[in-house]
Amino acid sequence: MPSSPSPHRDDGSVPPAGVQQPYDADAAWADAVVRCTADGTGARTSTGAGKAASLTARPLRDRPGARLSGSCDLDTRPILSAALGVVTRIPGPVVHLDLSAVGFLDAAAVAALVQANATVAGQGRRLLLHHPPYSLRKVVEMFPDECAALEVAA
Repeated sequence: MPSSPSPHRDDGSVPPAGVQQPYDADAAWADAVVRCTADGTGARTSTGAGKAASLTARPLRDRPGARLSGSCDLDTRPILSAALGVVTRIPGPVVHLDLSAVGFLDAAAVAALVQANATVAGQGRRLLLHHPPYSLRKVVEMFPDECAALEVAA
């Protein structure tokens, strides 16, 4: 049985250490926009008061990185994992993650951000978080040692 196509291209787009490539958002995200609903099929999944549980990741046009929109919780955990997998392969010395449109991050989502940060840091690069929601700040307060490596833009 053939496998389904990946939601993103794994073309090894992270340059070798010390090599800086110009950022081209369209090339880095040519087929990597991650937009799914909680059940992963494209169908809207209702949660609570008729809201659809979804998470979207889109490329930033002005710098290397992505903008997450939605909620990062149990329902969207696989989607967040896929999006962060794409984000960690975006080339550049600093990768930006805009969280201004994220309404909620649960503790597991924050742990996924910590892991993505470790992946990028292991490549000698930085993951810079922008506009974190209140829920991320609360998790960082509860787990300061575990979250110490997260870097938030001023």
